[in-house]
Amino acid sequence: MTFSSNDSSDPLAHILPVTARLFDNSGAAIFLFDNQDRLLYANAQYYDLICHERGTYPTWPDIMRDNYAKGHGMIIETPDIELWIRKALTKRRTQTYRQFEVDAWDGRWLLMTETLVSGGGLLGIGVDITQAKKMTTALNQEYQNALVKAETDLLTDMGNRRALERLSKLLVSKGRHYQVTAMMIDIDQFKPYNDTLGHLQGDRCLQQVAQVIRNSLRVSEAYPIRLGGDEFLVLMLDVPLSLAQQVAQRISNGMRRSAIPHPTSGSGLVTLSIGLASQSTVDSESFSSLLKDADDALYKAKRSGRDRIEGTKSP
Repeated sequence: MTFSSNDSSDPLAHILPVTARLFDNSGAAIFLFDNQDRLLYANAQYYDLICHERGTYPTWPDIMRDNYAKGHGMIIETPDIELWIRKALTKRRTQTYRQFEVDAWDGRWLLMTETLVSGGGLLGIGVDITQAKKMTTALNQEYQNALVKAETDLLTDMGNRRALERLSKLLVSKGRHYQVTAMMIDIDQFKPYNDTLGHLQGDRCLQQVAQVIRNSLRVSEAYPIRLGGDEFLVLMLDVPLSLAQQVAQRISNGMRRSAIPHPTSGSGLVTLSIGLASQSTVDSESFSSLLKDADDALYKAKRSGRDRIEGTKSP
């Protein structure tokens, strides 16, 4: 199956004029290459896709070179077009049927199919899948948004227990030893605060505490989480306990500067108790041990009079 480029006529249109008109009206890009990879037939949609004049019959490599040089046609992202063509040729005609996606110059996406035909020719059809791609992109974005919402505490906009679970799995799956510091934070005497001022004011207090925590972190890898009620957790990666203590002090000082009135506390203000622990985390067991140590430090702070920071360093 061959065709001479000196012949300016469209062979298939002469042989099957009705079929050729149907191809032009199909909306798909339809093309046929001969066994020398020269274009034998193409409908209007394919010529539009490759940005060539109808009635010209270039070879497939020349089409790719022209597309690349003009920045039109099928988009090709490569620093070396000749190397790209050589690699692409190794895939052509190796299967009776194959399909792939093409990013077009006009913003469209097409699903291309290539089928080997008798005599070594290659029949191709390109179907516009732009809307389907947009829908898929939108669905993926919605899915990612849903994941974020599922791992976000709606009241404080911090991570929730789901986020903590995912983060812990990520840490132990990396195959390296992270020095992780855990900071457990609890609002002092929050239940009487809530009971006296009501749940709406209690929610407002939780939001203010969350804001103070976020504003005080200032370290590259810190993950604030609301565990529930008035309990918060901050995980810091590769942060020594000494630096974590400074962060904890900023949080404590920030709460005092916020001067949130507390009608039943001795100081008359909302204060925090904070417990710190730090250790090398290599598996789920060591991560659980870290959280327990931080929790123990928190309760030590509460037993020692509240509004203070206690810290321990695990092995």
